[in-house]
Amino acid sequence: MTTVYEFTPRYLEVDMQGVMFNGWYLAYVDEAMNHFIDACGVPYPRWEELGVDVQLVHADLDWKAGIGFGDKVQVPVRTTRIGTKSFTLEFEFRRGEEVTCAVSVVYVVVAADGSGSTAVPPEIAAAIGDPQERSSGQEATV
Repeated sequence: MTTVYEFTPRYLEVDMQGVMFNGWYLAYVDEAMNHFIDACGVPYPRWEELGVDVQLVHADLDWKAGIGFGDKVQVPVRTTRIGTKSFTLEFEFRRGEEVTCAVSVVYVVVAADGSGSTAVPPEIAAAIGDPQERSSGQEATV
């Protein structure tokens, strides 16, 4: 299963070149990640109950084409790796069938009390799924 976050860039997000300013991509990654964990059944309040939080520690962005004002954008999100204390999500910014930007983000799970990184809770690992299962092509739009 892959979740799909959808948005349309706002006027204020478009720069003088007529495309969405690069800084907004990671803001939309954050929105898409939140919709992803909601759709997987572990919304952020559940993470707080489990005593954990998550931090973005590495992001790779590969721009292929600009997104303009008024474009209808879909961002499929899927898990590509689950480790002991971290996991990786893949995001694709799409305008129709065209991939305009591919993003890979590594998140580290941290203890909510500030004591540092900690193991990915089994409930979260199970919810965000086995990376092989995520590549099955099923999509849920959120």
